[in-house]
Amino acid sequence: MNLGQLIKLERQRQNIKQEALAIGICVPSYLSRIENGLVIPSEDIKHHILMRLNISLDSLNGNRNEKKIVQFKIRFKQILNSRDKKLAKELLSEIHLYIEEHPLDEERLTLLLLEARLMVMLPEVLDMKNNIHILKEFKKEMTIEQLFYLYTIQGITAYQDNQFSQASQIFKEVFQLIKGFRMDDWEMAELYYISGLSLLSESRYILAIDYVKEAISYFNQEILIERSIECLIILGIAQKNTGLLKEALATFERARDINSKIESSEFNGMIEHNLGSCYSLQKDSHQALQHFFYSLDAKHFPDDKVVTILSILKEYHKNGDIQNALVWLQKGLEISEHLSNSKKDLYTNHFSVYGAILLEKQEIIAIFKKALDYFSGKQDYKNCMIYCHVLAKRLAETKQYKQASIYYDLGFHFHLKQSKVSSWEELS
Repeated sequence: MNLGQLIKLERQRQNIKQEALAIGICVPSYLSRIENGLVIPSEDIKHHILMRLNISLDSLNGNRNEKKIVQFKIRFKQILNSRDKKLAKELLSEIHLYIEEHPLDEERLTLLLLEARLMVMLPEVLDMKNNIHILKEFKKEMTIEQLFYLYTIQGITAYQDNQFSQASQIFKEVFQLIKGFRMDDWEMAELYYISGLSLLSESRYILAIDYVKEAISYFNQEILIERSIECLIILGIAQKNTGLLKEALATFERARDINSKIESSEFNGMIEHNLGSCYSLQKDSHQALQHFFYSLDAKHFPDDKVVTILSILKEYHKNGDIQNALVWLQKGLEISEHLSNSKKDLYTNHFSVYGAILLEKQEIIAIFKKALDYFSGKQDYKNCMIYCHVLAKRLAETKQYKQASIYYDLGFHFHLKQSKVSSWEELS
């Protein structure tokens, strides 16, 4: 990284405008030329710019520690494979300190990308998205390997924001980027894993199955048992959603057996929840509810519990047990107050819809419309399609046929979007 790039990077990282940095030192246009490598500043101008950015002149001449950078990369691999957040925080702190002490290190962009990838694991780090935005400004200077990290980070953040279609598109671009370029096996396993997760959320189950099997192969080979269990859960969900219920049950039971053998409780909640979902699809409501309750007992945090509470509500509603459905609707509304920002809007809209149905609210159309606006904004066309059908059916039952036809048509519109086609002739 040259001096001009360093100045630009630090200025953006510290959220300083060119005019503010240049004032009293040089004109903004001259600073722009420095940042773009068009001119080399005098020692006096360089000194004043770096002083204003709180960069020590001594640090520019700091000796590069090649051994330490190699160790950073080794530990980074271990942390991504293990998902150990404590170790992630430690490495993040060490990389940050090294960057401050060696601002012109030739691997600085790589180190910043490692730092950003660790931040993705630690959502409490508030400046993560700002750092990613700054890194995007340096795409032209990046190698294929660095772009691999940048796009992967962007894909993960899109997924975390429930922008599943956008995430899948980014991961598709990553695969295109690295055609003919050899990435390490662990990096490819991580890419297959997160791509499979994104495809699953986008309801593209066949491709999700193929990708997650690639990831399982590596994790099994490296005896990364927890990661293998994660992949089995994703595989089971994809099998379940393609109607392969027997295969899905076998996959979840395999995951449960492995989890039991390593005496872990980490995945119990997810596994029991998905077993409940399979039995629900098999019309075995008793078994479904039993596994949902096991799942709820195994979970500790509102963000984890809420999906199972919604599933219990759905199961009772499906069976016509309105009394218990109302009980679990209330539990859902209560727990929604304690959800993280990334989950709150999602589940508030789900519970609002069920509330409108169960409590027969007069403003049912407005409530559904608000939910549809939310889900379409997140490109979650599956839920849009479902709720359009539910609303249209309810409107038809109350002889509001004109309104019902509007939502039947809108539901078909979302079906086309879900299928990624523009007309019914393209539906297979």
